[in-house]
Amino acid sequence: MKKEILIIFRRAAAAAAVWLAAAWVTAGAAGLTAYGAESADSSVIESLSVTLKSQYGEPGEILEPEITVGTADCSIVDYQYRTEYERWKPGRKVRVEITLEAEEGKVFPTSINKSKCKITGADFVSAKALDGDKFQVRVDYKPVTVLGSPSQAGWSSSDRTRAVWKSVEFAPGYSLVLYGDGKVVKRLTMEQATADLSAFMRDEEKTYYYEVKAVPLTSDDKKYFKDGEVVTSTEQEYDWEEMGSRTSDGGDIKGDNYILPDGSKAVSTWKKIFDHWYYFDQNGAMSKGWTAIDGFWYYMDGNGVMKNGWVNPSGDSWYYLSEGGAMLTGWIQPSPNSWYYTDSAGVMQRGWADIAGKRYYLGTDGKMCTGWNRIDGAWYYFYSDGSMAVNTAVEGWTIAGDGTAPERP
Repeated sequence: MKKEILIIFRRAAAAAAVWLAAAWVTAGAAGLTAYGAESADSSVIESLSVTLKSQYGEPGEILEPEITVGTADCSIVDYQYRTEYERWKPGRKVRVEITLEAEEGKVFPTSINKSKCKITGADFVSAKALDGDKFQVRVDYKPVTVLGSPSQAGWSSSDRTRAVWKSVEFAPGYSLVLYGDGKVVKRLTMEQATADLSAFMRDEEKTYYYEVKAVPLTSDDKKYFKDGEVVTSTEQEYDWEEMGSRTSDGGDIKGDNYILPDGSKAVSTWKKIFDHWYYFDQNGAMSKGWTAIDGFWYYMDGNGVMKNGWVNPSGDSWYYLSEGGAMLTGWIQPSPNSWYYTDSAGVMQRGWADIAGKRYYLGTDGKMCTGWNRIDGAWYYFYSDGSMAVNTAVEGWTIAGDGTAPERP
């Protein structure tokens, strides 16, 4: 009997040992499985680093950026620009879609947020997985350029103290240095391709010239533009007798005439009196209202003072006059990033306008629209040059042939 009990005990102990061994094997397998899962997680690419390095070419040239990925576990397989190259402008954003592919044994997550997707040289938009093993990073890049050089730098035929030069494409403004007999007289910056230098050209014994170059004006401009090269103007001798008609010469206004010290009337000439310009016609009469002089239109108020900037003489039509008073036509930019269009008669346009084969929308204040705009209940997209987008897709929204988008972006 004791022998049988001993045998039963030994069998139970063996069974327990087998069960314990099985439990250890199971636990070991579970541990291995957990380790394997942890190892699989380490194959996920959790962060990215992408750089868009701006490239500078010849003056006025806009180049594509150099795009690189700083993450070792993936590479760039493609990139696309969503803005046509012909529409690129310095400082105006261009959407870029960069496609990445993971190395063997690595995978991308569904998406990566901004904090883990470091973008250098552009602005982060999104980072998400595509079909298959591809991943797309979307950014907004702003092109850069070296500004070109002004040409035909010289002097106005109707005003020999007014510097004029041909404008430079994309130029926010200009820097000018006036010289008298080789020495610096005055340094100026301006937005327009002209400058009135009469206040600084006072010495009849000196020969004047100036140097001018296209430059960025603001700190933001300097991110996207580099200075153009300096251009030297033709020389201008200061003839007191010839130029005196636009400076103080001892004469005075009497009625609507300008009487010189010898008692004669000043005719067909400009006079600057107390910092205001006046024009006296061929009969010596002070001009008022609209006046055509040397092929340009000027506007003098009821006191004969020449006006500049925006004027609305009739109360229903706006005109823009340059710093020198001449009426401007076509596209004008009174201030940075603000474009207006005036017709051949100089009248500022509003609403829809067809110009040079393209369609534009000029707001109630005449300012050219860009980007998405809701007009008369419909959405439209206008490129950075103001032209309306048609038969295309912008930011994922389909645009019809008439320029309307079916839904609000």
